[in-house]
Amino acid sequence: MRLRRLCSADAEAVTRLFYRSVHELCRGEYTPLQFDAWASADIDPSSWTEPLFYTYTLVAEDEGEIIGFGNIDGHYVDRLFVSPSHTGRGVGRTILMALESKARDFTTVYASDTAKHFFEHMGYRVIRGNHVQRFSVSLCNWYMRKEL
Repeated sequence: MRLRRLCSADAEAVTRLFYRSVHELCRGEYTPLQFDAWASADIDPSSWTEPLFYTYTLVAEDEGEIIGFGNIDGHYVDRLFVSPSHTGRGVGRTILMALESKARDFTTVYASDTAKHFFEHMGYRVIRGNHVQRFSVSLCNWYMRKEL
């Protein structure tokens, strides 16, 4: 596995990985309606990835396949997703540690119910629960912080 910066040619693969990660890894914590509000099947890869180019964004590759990605904007870890077929192999940990190296003093994240345990394992603590409305659908997540 190697980490590298996101490039425009990655848009489709990263968007597809995001969709699969949400729909496959978050089963049991969210409903199908919430999955579709969070990651709809008709996401436009170009517009969905555009904000990632304004932040420090890394992709993890293995044998030419993107198996994870994440980004940080200042202190805020905005997105961190791993391919369902590569969870439990240190991909998320490796990406997160590289992102954290770009921040000073602390990092924050809004973690899904599914990701909450991962972030706790990585030293983050829950500050508060949070509710987000996406397309009139309520999603719950956790605002978390880690001192570096």
